[in-house]
Amino acid sequence: MPSIVRGIAVSPGQKGRRTFAPRLATSLATLFAVLLFSHLGAWQVQRADQAREAQALRAEGARQPVIDLARVPAGEMPALLWRPVTVAGAWQAPATVLLDNQIEAGRAGYRMYGLLRPTGCACALLVDRGWLAPGPDRARVPGLEALPDPGMPVRGRLIPLPAAGIGVRNDVEVLPDGVLRVQRLDVGALPTGPGIRILPLVLEPDQRAIDGAARQRAESRADRHTAYAVQWFAFALIAAILYLVLNLKRR
Repeated sequence: MPSIVRGIAVSPGQKGRRTFAPRLATSLATLFAVLLFSHLGAWQVQRADQAREAQALRAEGARQPVIDLARVPAGEMPALLWRPVTVAGAWQAPATVLLDNQIEAGRAGYRMYGLLRPTGCACALLVDRGWLAPGPDRARVPGLEALPDPGMPVRGRLIPLPAAGIGVRNDVEVLPDGVLRVQRLDVGALPTGPGIRILPLVLEPDQRAIDGAARQRAESRADRHTAYAVQWFAFALIAAILYLVLNLKRR
């Protein structure tokens, strides 16, 4: 015998049926979340591919002979990416650039770079000086080691500029003693002397540290980016599943 629910006759076979009735706002919000998480996952996959490619290029470049940058015109230096080089020169003001929000052993801090002007070149080259822990007050410059003697040639390899995250600004903050703090390395935004062009390269010294600062291990980050990609894709899947489950309404 059919039962009466809110004045409507419902047969026993119809009890418990569910209908899909989402609201427009919920649908739009879920669509935005799925697209955003999927985009972040695809971006991390791209970063992982770039890390693997960089690892292969680094290994190939390490087998090449060492080149003295004093004998290379500035316009040809970008073609020496991943090659081992030696360079001597003078530190160019501002001599220290701090790249913010760099992770080392699970801690956020600064990546330090020096601006070195190679001998006989109207250009400047960023030199990786290692990782630096931030102080308790961001308005103050953390203790910096003295710059090493630029007259002694530095041996290392030329690597690309670090990739910037999504939405990272290219603000340049001038701190005391002429130290610059940036959120991403944009060589066009860094102030320098007249006629001096900053090359879009970084010199990674062979030494573990050129001034006592802890250096980041030169290992591939592909696995970490892959793990992040899986995480973002999982968030997209969870958002889609929740959307379906929560919008199934019982009659």
